[in-house]
This record gives sequence, structure tokens and C-alpha cells, in this order.
Amino acid sequence: MNYIMELNSFYARLLTQPLTSDAQALWGVLMHLCNRAGWPPHFTVASSTLLGMLGYSYSALSRARTELVEAGLIMHIPRPGRLAPYYVLHSLCGKPVDKPVDKPFLTLVSKTCQP
Repeated sequence: MNYIMELNSFYARLLTQPLTSDAQALWGVLMHLCNRAGWPPHFTVASSTLLGMLGYSYSALSRARTELVEAGLIMHIPRPGRLAPYYVLHSLCGKPVDKPVDKPFLTLVSKTCQP
């Protein structure tokens, strides 16, 4: 994954498929942690780590995570006991970005990520 291209694609996607601010912040933290880990196919991070970084309650974290899963941006794979769950980030690069219909003065540079 390319960090900058993923960020640009994420924010372009928000123009037509908005997310709550909690979900946006969670996606940003997960992207940061995945980048720091060297872009593994999946990674683990404890909920307590995410709660500390985001300052959310557990219920807010759960709602934001569910929103990202339902939007197709991440996979959340719980593990038994007190083991940290697996997260998988889905790349947004290469996926078309619809032009926003409610922002007539905004034009996108390109419809997909370009290397």
C-alpha cells in the first residue's frame, strides 16, 4: 500500500460516501498502525490501545469499527479470550471514485489512484 495514495483515495471517497468523524479517526489510526507495522496483510491491535489513541468509550469504538466494516473499508476478526483482534485494511487505490453530485464547484484530479 502507498500511504499517501490511500489517504487521498479515502478523502475522495468521503465526498460521495460520508462517514462519521469517529469512523474517520479510527480509519486514520488503523492506517497509521498498519503503516508502522510495514503493511502486513493483517495485524493485531488491542482495543485498549485504540481507546488510548482516540479517547473514545468502548461503545463509540465499537460503533466506529462497525461503520468501517459495513462500508467495506476494514475487516475486524475477533479472537478468543483476551487476545487482540485482527484487522485487515482494504486498499482504496484502483477503485473508481464517483464525482460528487452535491459539490458542483469541486473537481477531482483523477477517478482512481495513480502511482
